[in-house]
Amino acid sequence: MNSIEGVAKVKNLTQPAILDVSFFKGVPDSPYWVLSTDYQSYSLVYSCTDYYGMFHIDFAWILARTRLLNKEVVSQLHDELVSAGVNINKLLVSDQAGCERSKAKINERPIIGILAQNSRYLPPSSTGYIASSYVKFLESGGARVVPIMVNREAEEYKRLFNSINGVLLPGGSANITSSGYQRASKIFYELAIEANKRGDYFPVWGTCLGYEQLTVLTSGEKLLTRTNTSGVALPLLFTKEAKQSRMFKNFPAELMEALASEPLTENSHKWSVSVLTHKTNKDLKNFYKVLSTNTDGEIEFVSTVEAYDYPIYGTQWHPEKNAFEWRRPYISHSPSAVMSTFYMAQFFVNEARNNFHTFESEEEERSALIYNYNPVHSAPNSGFEQKYIF
Repeated sequence: MNSIEGVAKVKNLTQPAILDVSFFKGVPDSPYWVLSTDYQSYSLVYSCTDYYGMFHIDFAWILARTRLLNKEVVSQLHDELVSAGVNINKLLVSDQAGCERSKAKINERPIIGILAQNSRYLPPSSTGYIASSYVKFLESGGARVVPIMVNREAEEYKRLFNSINGVLLPGGSANITSSGYQRASKIFYELAIEANKRGDYFPVWGTCLGYEQLTVLTSGEKLLTRTNTSGVALPLLFTKEAKQSRMFKNFPAELMEALASEPLTENSHKWSVSVLTHKTNKDLKNFYKVLSTNTDGEIEFVSTVEAYDYPIYGTQWHPEKNAFEWRRPYISHSPSAVMSTFYMAQFFVNEARNNFHTFESEEEERSALIYNYNPVHSAPNSGFEQKYIF
C-alpha cells in the first residue's frame, strides 16, 4: 500500500467532506476496503487486514455526518482512492464498523416503530393507542419498540424514520383514506420506498388494517371487497411462491403443514382484497407477490403478501394474537399456533436487523422507547388484553 497519507489528499468529495484522518503505518496491503455507516452518526472508511483470523485496522477515515452513502458517492470514493495511489482490491459497503468477511454483519439491537391510532373508545384526553400484543410480538422476536404517534409533523416522522429500523402498521379501525393513521402510514411508506431504492434496507409490515393500508398506498385507491371474515380462524391456502418466499422459506416443514391444514390464523376483518382484484389491478399485481389466500366460502381473498422488490410485507390475518390475546374463543393457542407467532415475529425482526439507522444519542433513544409508557388491562371491555394509551 502506498503511504496512507495519500488518502488524506482525497478532499474533493461533494458529499460528505473529510473531517479527520488517522492511520497505522507498517501494515501490509489489505484485501478489503470497507465503507461503513455505523460509527454513531458518522461514516467511517477504513481498511483491515486478516492476520490468521485476527483483524488489524490499517487506518480509519471519518467522514461528515451522514446516514447513507449512495452509489454515486461510493463510486466517487473508489475513483478518488485509486487516483491517490491506494491499492484497492475490493470496496465493500458494510453495515457495521468492523471488517467485512464472507458473512454480512447484522444489527443486534433493532428498534421497530409501531404506528398508534385514534379510537372513539379512548378517553377524550388521549391521543392514540397501541395494542400491547403488537409490542410483545416484536419483543418476542428480539426487537425493542418505539411508538409512532399520529398527527405529528412530517419532519418529526422523518427524524424518527432515520432513527428506527423498521415500521409495523397494526390492525384496527382507522380510516385508510383520510386519517392520522393514513397520513403517517403514507409518510413512512414513501420514506421506506425512497430509502430502499438508495440501498438503505428498511422493512415495513402491515397487519390486517395495516395490510389494507399498504394496498391503498401502493395502488392509490381503496380496492376492498366485503367478506364474511370477522371473528374466524382459518388455515392458509399457500400459493406455489410461498415455499421459496423470503417470509416462509425458513419455516419448519411441520409448521408450514400446520398453517396449511389447521385453523391457526385469526381473522378480524370485514373487508378484504379479493384475488380477482389483485390479479386485475396492475399496481398490486406488479408490486406484491401473493403467498397465501383464503376464502369466506364465496370470495377468495389475499391473506399474505411480500413485495417483489422491497422488504414490505402484509398479512390480512393477525400473527400476534395466537400468543398474546385471550379474549376471543376462536383464537388458536395450540403449540403450532403459538409457534407461528414467534416465527413471524422473528422473520420481521431479522429483516429489521439489516437496517442500521440509529438515534442521535442514547438519551434520545431511551426517551423514545415504549418503556416510558405503561400498558393498561383493557379487557373485558376490549378485544385486547392490554393497551398502551397515550
